Amino acid sequence: MWSKLSQRLTDPLFYRKRGLQLLRKIRPPRAPRPVALEHLLEKPGPVLVAIAHPDDELFASGLLCELTARGREFHLACLTRGEGGITGGVTREELGRRREAELRASAAALGAASVEFLGHIDPLGKAHRTFAPDVSASDLAAQLAGLLEQLRPSLIVTHGSGGEYWHPAHLLVHHAVFQASGNARDILTIHAWQENHALPGLLNRDDPADLVIDATSHRDQRLAAFRAHASQHDYFAGHGGGSLEGFIDLTAREAYRHYPAAIVA
Repeated sequence: MWSKLSQRLTDPLFYRKRGLQLLRKIRPPRAPRPVALEHLLEKPGPVLVAIAHPDDELFASGLLCELTARGREFHLACLTRGEGGITGGVTREELGRRREAELRASAAALGAASVEFLGHIDPLGKAHRTFAPDVSASDLAAQLAGLLEQLRPSLIVTHGSGGEYWHPAHLLVHHAVFQASGNARDILTIHAWQENHALPGLLNRDDPADLVIDATSHRDQRLAAFRAHASQHDYFAGHGGGSLEGFIDLTAREAYRHYPAAIVA
């Protein structure tokens, strides 16, 4: 109990989360402004998906399957190789190699055009606190800016404003993406808020659901991507009632917040 309290009280995100909870009572999040995927794909160019860890792409797997079905090219950029996770008895370097291979297999199942690892080390977490890699948002933004110049994406998909479950690495990628984009591209952020969602702890409470994707028809393709992440099966099954299929069914309705180009985030 004392260890949990100590770790929470020394975490700056703990206070930010509590502050937003109080602010929400005074200033509720804005209402959704619905946008159609067809509208977002009117602009030419590929889609860039910027994530923090291997398996984070699964939170947008329905959208990525939809892009593939429509013949739209998308690329994955991953901050770390996930070597800070539970090792299962192997070294952290071996875990990183395994999770890199898992992401590449998942990307192939989803139809990604490429996968790029940004080369930052995933730090080891504690029981009640996680950490971001040792890179500033501005330095990461500069790195991402080079990737944007190379790919020239018309749309970027990344983490939500609350880092889903307030993961600092997710928040780092979120802020770096907005800095790198300079409001010049449409951005979608994952896990927008949905009332009565089966797994509300994964959602970004302050992000309205502007785009909703029904991924039911992509169940088999999503399942193949989830199965690729063998090191994470216990985590997803634990949240899905004991099976990957259960988790996939609980998350078949994906919601995204939309930040239009030229609008300050």
